[in-house]
Amino acid sequence: MIVGVVAVVAVGFADRNGFAGSATLRPTYFQDVKPILDARCSGCHIQGGIAPFRLNGYLDAYRHRKEIAEAVRARRMPPWHADSRLRRYLHDPRLTNAQIDILVRWAGRRGPRGDAARPGRGLPSVAPRISRIDARIPMEAAYTPQRRGGNDDYRCFVLPWSPDRATHVTGSNVQPGQRRQVHHIILYLVAPGNAGTLDAWQREDSRPGYGCYGGPSATGRQSFGFQFLAGWVPGSFGTDFSPGTGIRVAPGSRLVLQVHYNLQSTPKARPDRSTVQLKLDESVQRRAVYAPLVDAGWVLSPQSFRIPAKQKRIPHSFVADPRGLFRITSGMDFSKGFDIHSLLLHMHRLGKGGEVAIERSSGTKEVLLKIPRWDFNWQREYHLASSAAFSPGDRLSLRCEHSNPTRTTKTWGENSSDEMCIAFLYVSEP
Repeated sequence: MIVGVVAVVAVGFADRNGFAGSATLRPTYFQDVKPILDARCSGCHIQGGIAPFRLNGYLDAYRHRKEIAEAVRARRMPPWHADSRLRRYLHDPRLTNAQIDILVRWAGRRGPRGDAARPGRGLPSVAPRISRIDARIPMEAAYTPQRRGGNDDYRCFVLPWSPDRATHVTGSNVQPGQRRQVHHIILYLVAPGNAGTLDAWQREDSRPGYGCYGGPSATGRQSFGFQFLAGWVPGSFGTDFSPGTGIRVAPGSRLVLQVHYNLQSTPKARPDRSTVQLKLDESVQRRAVYAPLVDAGWVLSPQSFRIPAKQKRIPHSFVADPRGLFRITSGMDFSKGFDIHSLLLHMHRLGKGGEVAIERSSGTKEVLLKIPRWDFNWQREYHLASSAAFSPGDRLSLRCEHSNPTRTTKTWGENSSDEMCIAFLYVSEP
């Protein structure tokens, strides 16, 4: 019987991405563990990354072998919060049972090193990446976040880039200069006619950029049309947009980087100079846009979005045909419907779970994204393996649940101590 078990293990295993490797009862770091860590963990577990420790080599992995084993055994790592039983997604980093077994066995055997001269075969990466960088645009000057009555600082920076002819963004990445003090970053596209206003807002402020609480407009100033172009939240690393699609950028347009700094876990603020990377193409088959799905009533009247103190599982939901809102925010005609390629759900620290779905005119429901267990520290964009078509007569639904253990009722707001329920959908012409 024991011989049979050993024979089965020695045959090997295949993971969901087609990798075949040798599962062994005596795994070593260089032969068995390193290929898994490099392909599924090293993107976050780097110096200055959002993970609590780095995994740059054998000594790092050895020191943290017990934490690694416990996290993968509980399936907390690698982070993946979408319910994949409902639909398939691209870039799924979850480990197979065989890979988990290797890491747990290795840690239990006190982390043997193995032979560095004979490394095991690597796994193909599943992480989304930008495939080509045509424009690399750092903030014009470094900025040190300020503490003014709290831990949050909202700052906007007009980037030193403006195209001289029409182009399309077909991929993007945002790289925070100081990950540990950045809550989130949003890159906005501004029409050429508003460039002068942006420049004036920057000149009026003595520090780099300008204050922009609640949106990309200067605090206290009248807002005008901004278009969401890209973003960064903990756990994101940039991506190519869906093949054949792109976001049009008119000549003379400007880019505004809105950075929400949170200094709660940073004793001393450090100068930040975040960078935007863009993939550009002159033409695309179908125009696309990142469109926000949100109840405008929550935004306009924050008190309507209440999470009472000491209450659990408080739901907020919203159902509507979003084509009018999408047209206003993008200027595109979606009268014939649109295709949905990816989604990003966003809440703050009190979030417990959420869902985005299409409610079909036929009465059926198609779930696009369900996150049963929300984790604020691991937000990501989920790319559908097959795009979903939204047709006239359909509606989109958004649902979030929050629990509030504090003694203060929470409402809608931009601060980390406030709450939100919003989704961003990457949609294209049908």
